[in-house]
Amino acid sequence: MSLERAEGLYDLGRYEQAAAALGTHLASHPDDAHGWTLLARSLRGAKNPQGALHAADQALRLDPGSITALIVRSEELAALGNLPAAEWSAREAVRLAPQRWGTHATVAEVLSKGGPWQVTEAYEVARHTVSLAPEEPYAHFLVGLTAHRLKRTDVAVEAYRTTLRLDPGHAAARHNLALLDLHHRRRGGWKRAAEGFAEASVLDPGDRDGRYNLEVMAWNTVALARWVALLGLAVGMITKAVQEDSGPGALVVGLPALVGIWLLWGWWVRRRMPERLRGPLLRLARGCPPVMWMAGAVGLLGALGVVLAAVPGLPAWFLGATVAPTIWAVFLTYWISRSALRRRSP
Repeated sequence: MSLERAEGLYDLGRYEQAAAALGTHLASHPDDAHGWTLLARSLRGAKNPQGALHAADQALRLDPGSITALIVRSEELAALGNLPAAEWSAREAVRLAPQRWGTHATVAEVLSKGGPWQVTEAYEVARHTVSLAPEEPYAHFLVGLTAHRLKRTDVAVEAYRTTLRLDPGHAAARHNLALLDLHHRRRGGWKRAAEGFAEASVLDPGDRDGRYNLEVMAWNTVALARWVALLGLAVGMITKAVQEDSGPGALVVGLPALVGIWLLWGWWVRRRMPERLRGPLLRLARGCPPVMWMAGAVGLLGALGVVLAAVPGLPAWFLGATVAPTIWAVFLTYWISRSALRRRSP
């Protein structure tokens, strides 16, 4: 009865409760290989790698030909960093069940975590996996993942798109496709990347990668604005110098030029930002201290440029007391906030 209950709990995704029920069952049936295998799968789902590995080893002691136990053992060993042992278990599963696509997928998973030569082999294994299961989304995802790591961008993009065609809810494929859009600077790539990261976060609320990548995009946008602020500062300083020589008439040209620079920047940011994501991205940026630090420093520099252009008759000491310290503050904030942002990486 405990075994049937555990199977039902596992099917519902209640892995910890399934593991507890299996503990009761195995206490009275310690030689049940199926029970140990299900316990290994339940503990894997409950994010207990050591427990899952122990249960898989117990299942294999009782039934050395258990494909599922070999796969679980391989996955947990790979997660713990023992790639040679993980590869052995995966290849043993392939030897016992060469026509099951899942065994080949496990080999590809393990090899993809290794060096360049292993990733190359992983790519070939993943392609073979697709030939065995052409309608299986995860098989195509593995092709995309290994091609991505081999920098075969076009192949990776096509594989991720096929994954999403077969499974529109595949969060990892959507996230990785967004990464390619962001890093390879295709036309409209920034916008598609932002949408992809946001959709990946919605599909998998427990995945922090999508949120972090959106924070990085927000920080990069604000950091890029430091050059606009520096240009505005230069316009403000030129306007001030011309005012001293020619009178306040320079304000008629300088201040509109300064406002135009910032309006053009705002238009460019708004144009590349997906409309439906503007509010959520702004809230996310407000909740990310490194983004706000950088925004504050850029805002201070921008405000200084406006003051220089708009306020006539400022004394010379004002420039010496504000311009250089503010510029240094912006670039120090750039490096400090960049370091802080990296520490937020999942």
